[in-house]
Amino acid sequence: MKLNHRYTLAYAVITLFVLSVGFAIVYGAMSRSVTQTTIGKLRHLNEVVAAQLRSGRDYAGHPARANVRIRPLAPSDTVAHAQLVQVRPEWDPELQSAVNVVRLSTYPRIGGQRYHLTSRAVVVMPSDEYLTGIVLVFAWTFVFLLALVVILSEVISWYILKPFNAILLSIERFQLSQKTTIGLQPSRTKEFNVLNDFLMKMTSRAQSDYQGLKEFSENASHELQTPIASMKAKIELLMDSELSEKQLLMLTTMHDELERLAKINQSLTLLAKLEHFEWEPAPLTDLSRLVPATEAAFADLAEMKGLRTTQQIAPGVRVPLDESLAQLLLNNLFSNAIRHNLPGGEIRVLLSATELLVENTGHAPSVPVAELFGRFKKGNAALDSIGIGLAIVKRISELYSHRVGYTYADGWHRIRVVFAAAGE
Repeated sequence: MKLNHRYTLAYAVITLFVLSVGFAIVYGAMSRSVTQTTIGKLRHLNEVVAAQLRSGRDYAGHPARANVRIRPLAPSDTVAHAQLVQVRPEWDPELQSAVNVVRLSTYPRIGGQRYHLTSRAVVVMPSDEYLTGIVLVFAWTFVFLLALVVILSEVISWYILKPFNAILLSIERFQLSQKTTIGLQPSRTKEFNVLNDFLMKMTSRAQSDYQGLKEFSENASHELQTPIASMKAKIELLMDSELSEKQLLMLTTMHDELERLAKINQSLTLLAKLEHFEWEPAPLTDLSRLVPATEAAFADLAEMKGLRTTQQIAPGVRVPLDESLAQLLLNNLFSNAIRHNLPGGEIRVLLSATELLVENTGHAPSVPVAELFGRFKKGNAALDSIGIGLAIVKRISELYSHRVGYTYADGWHRIRVVFAAAGE
């Protein structure tokens, strides 16, 4: 959800809450005002009737007497009565419905005689007549405010957030390998300029670290390969000379360790390059051609172990993947399927338009299969493997948004690469 949509939604919720509270306040105030107004008018009516009684004339047929009941109190009643107000629903025979009735009782003394005057009036409460109107007023007010906020938020956010959107676009276009610094435009907003300065410093430092790591990886690869190759050559020369069995065994062990060190160096260097690989849209690679070719290249190794390989290759499967990286991925998958297989075991390869599945028989892994995509993780510690092949497979798949998974069940290891759609 966009930022302006978020604060528009928040404003709408706040407005709805405020209007609901306002509606409750207005409704309560109107109800109280209607009752108080009615009480005031009844008080005036009682005073008018008291004045009529005080004049001594006959006002029996006066309209003011229609809703007033006059009752003289007994002379013995000397208690000082206070004004009494009653508000309650009653049945009105004229209206033929239940209505709210306000009754006001006063006790004026006229000519030494105390009277009990009770006036009565029907009150039309807001809930009866005005509630629908009040609700409509608040509802239309809410709709008007919401429409105004939506329109203004789009216009204001376009204007105010224009520098921020430009920063986002610059970040999307920025690459660590580019020779220039990130392109950011100055803004009249202080916060955006602070963000620009921070991004400028951060990206410059990241570019510097990237270049340093890249140079280190390249130099380490070159500088380590040369002394390793030199030591291997010298050991091979020594192994051709007259040596005791013990000395020959020691030199063979040293040669194997150097061979293993060279593989680790090559694999780590390769992984470092993949970690800093600058992704670019890759052409489509024809896996229908590449998978059988890779299987043929590993056929001798499989035959030496007595493995049987079967393939189901769909024609015309082309996926977004650099061809050299695709070859590297297939090499690791076939190498693993052979190395971790049982003598006389089986390998099955299934290639469809949506996925590549490589299955091989083998012992159950000694660690959870999800961990085998980590570096130096081996499913069988006894095997001669540095445990980095699947890390390379995973990294290559991630570069092109392909999903890779590993399962083991019923004596079968299954590595599945689900292809991302072209352009994804």
